[in-house]
Amino acid sequence: MQLQTTSSTLEQSIVGLHTDSPASKEWFYDSVIAILTNDKLSFYKKSDIIAEIFLEINSRVAYIKEQQQHLASMKKQLESAKTIGKFQVAKALQSLGVEKLEGLSVSSISVTKESTSTTATLKVLDEQALIHAGFFTVVLDKEAVQQALISADQRHEVQDFCDMKITTKTKPITLRINKRKSLTSDDSIQHIQAA
Repeated sequence: MQLQTTSSTLEQSIVGLHTDSPASKEWFYDSVIAILTNDKLSFYKKSDIIAEIFLEINSRVAYIKEQQQHLASMKKQLESAKTIGKFQVAKALQSLGVEKLEGLSVSSISVTKESTSTTATLKVLDEQALIHAGFFTVVLDKEAVQQALISADQRHEVQDFCDMKITTKTKPITLRINKRKSLTSDDSIQHIQAA
């Protein structure tokens, strides 16, 4: 029962970390310490309990991504059905000579007039000819300027016209979970026979 309680406490405390509050961080940290200092658990079990929490989160995130893709597909289907349905109803009303139909729960439904819009899409056939004709822009090569500022040879050419800000970002320590490779049935039989 202690194992179940420890594991569920850890699971509850990690969910609270999204708030990034000091209290949630302390609760999670204390839950991890409780597992790591539990003398009734082997080192293997401690590792498994902690890793399972993160693997469960990975599983939930994967499920959510899958559901988002499914919902996006459903949304696209529903929008398509709505567009086609509206066209079919308008076509039916128009075929009967009805432009507007009054309703009780809605004011009315009506057929809109057909409209046409035009958009232009440019297809370049000879880019070099257009550039030679003067259709181009000059853009500052920031990467070259940065390299010149760093190099001792070219720094004097650019240093009066620019400045570089160096930002150092430290990545904090984190936990890596190394999944155990699953044994195939042949491997497990050989492992059992070897024992």
